[in-house]
Amino acid sequence: MKNLAHRNIPITIVGGGIHGISIAIRLLRDMPTAAQHIAIVDRHPKPLTEWRCKTERQGMTFLRSPAVHHIIPDPLGIVEYAERHNRTDELAPPYSQPSTELFWDFCNDALAVSGLQIPPTGHEVYYQFDVAKLRWDKGAGKFPFRLISTHNEGFRSSCVILTIGSGDCAYVPPEFTEWQRQYPDRIMHASQFSVNCKQGEENSGKIVIVGGGLTAGTLAKSLSKRGHHVVLIARKQLKTEQFDFPPIWLGPKALAEFASEIYFQQRYQIIQENRGEGSITPDVMETIENSRNVDIFPETHISNIISAQGLQVETTRGLITNVSRIILATGYKFNLRGYDFLRELIRQSPIPLVCGLPKLDVNLQFHPIENLFGSGTVAQLQIGPASGNIAGANLAYERFREKLFAQLPQAL
Repeated sequence: MKNLAHRNIPITIVGGGIHGISIAIRLLRDMPTAAQHIAIVDRHPKPLTEWRCKTERQGMTFLRSPAVHHIIPDPLGIVEYAERHNRTDELAPPYSQPSTELFWDFCNDALAVSGLQIPPTGHEVYYQFDVAKLRWDKGAGKFPFRLISTHNEGFRSSCVILTIGSGDCAYVPPEFTEWQRQYPDRIMHASQFSVNCKQGEENSGKIVIVGGGLTAGTLAKSLSKRGHHVVLIARKQLKTEQFDFPPIWLGPKALAEFASEIYFQQRYQIIQENRGEGSITPDVMETIENSRNVDIFPETHISNIISAQGLQVETTRGLITNVSRIILATGYKFNLRGYDFLRELIRQSPIPLVCGLPKLDVNLQFHPIENLFGSGTVAQLQIGPASGNIAGANLAYERFREKLFAQLPQAL
């Protein structure tokens, strides 16, 4: 693999997850010769590593997204892949949701075909490069962005697309902060926990999961199937929904109405109302409700946690004893200021934020920085509730597609 140090790259995509890869594939589909002019940088050695790790940590077996939403532009791409490989049994009803293994294999095939994994042209596209700083030198000419790695290597770029999600913004409710400090090995966020870890003491005690979303439900399902006694605690009644936002948010009518709202604070409220506080898919809900290893406590609050033969958890429903671990499936709270590599940039060119989300323009460009774009969670105030999902990658690409073309050499 070639090194990026001291090079000038027209288009840099920061993040090798679903959004970063989807955008690169679409760009190369529209303009195949652009391969030598783009770079995807990520802290991991291979694309989609974070997604793969997340699904394995939770024991997730099927995606929530329907088959038409994936990393290539062809809606039936993964269905046709499943048919070619006699794996249609890995498309679950009612919307042909792919298994995580099918999705992973399909993505690797798409990466190879697109040239992102094994470049047929000899041009590297994906680089393991952990960005420590992103600088913007407004008067620096054609390549005003400078990206510096954790190894103090740097290169310049004309255009940068941030495809960062909420993965680095795990949310721990304030009431758990002190308890987590007291019992750091027993109370942890779901992002730090894996159902596959061998933690011997858990077999002799209950595992308490706090949360009412799909992560909480999936963890409860996975752990119960592994023989653990699980107590699922949620502040409200659990909701059962097939998707994590109403599908109308992928249609032109809802998107047009959202765009017509001039107040970004109101847009933020619309997003919260439509994504809610989480929901669980019908199949996962059915499994945990029928499991003898899962106790579900809705509308329940934890008032205290003490150490006594494991942990004891005092709740509004009574005392839960012999608890070996508490998993906080309490989601993520995105805040642009939480990303260390952006701190200098934000300090240099203050970016207006609403509840941690940047106010991008209609092309998903950061203001006042030119040719810095966002996709995924970071683009919610423009794309709406679907922004962070797989389908949001295509919505984002269409917004800045023409701007990207303008960054490529005219010869293309």
